[in-house]
Amino acid sequence: MRISSSTSSSRIGMSRGWLCAAAVAMALIVASPGRADAQCTSWPTNTTVNPGTGYSDTINVSGLAYGTYIITATSSGSAGLINLAFSAAPGVSWSNGTKGFIGSSTTMYLSFILAAAAQPGRWSTVNLSVTNTAGQTVCSSSFVVSVAGDACPGDVVWNGTTVDATFDGANCFVASMPAGDGSPFMHANNYYMTRGPNNVCEAGWFDGANCYLGTPPSGKSGFFWGSAFYYSP
Repeated sequence: MRISSSTSSSRIGMSRGWLCAAAVAMALIVASPGRADAQCTSWPTNTTVNPGTGYSDTINVSGLAYGTYIITATSSGSAGLINLAFSAAPGVSWSNGTKGFIGSSTTMYLSFILAAAAQPGRWSTVNLSVTNTAGQTVCSSSFVVSVAGDACPGDVVWNGTTVDATFDGANCFVASMPAGDGSPFMHANNYYMTRGPNNVCEAGWFDGANCYLGTPPSGKSGFFWGSAFYYSP
């Protein structure tokens, strides 16, 4: 008795069809263009700059899919950065002031000047980014620019010795209010506490009326705020 092989042939044909389809799909995947990972190298790192001087740096970009890209640089803070500039070469500049480049790689140039009147200890953050025309960030980075110098110069007389104040970003921190029951206050630009129980000075020494703690540097104005003594830079 002869058994027909049509069913078997049909299955073999279907298997071959699936294999061919898979092979074609794989070929399309391999042949389709892929976007390489962007490489943005040599990003600036935190730096300290002297007042009245300039700063410049370069950042290399490569590995992008060919296209149009926009570059931006912004700053925020109190350091006093002026003439912040960010450009690319090769690059383009559009009529609205936006800058960028067309291609898959470029070199970006960053520069600014630190204001001559910038105060020591102040700082600003610079934010840099590369985006595509869809608004997607390709790569970005930020760094801090600090103004060189001592923001809190001079010694503070405090509780019988001299101490260095610490700049907190706005003022010069001298010391926290001493523990005890006395109340802090300023008098004649000196740091004081009222006497505690039994009229005893729990910190500082008795000046005949209250407890003297210290004095800010000459020419500086001391004050009490929150729970600590300070002076203005």
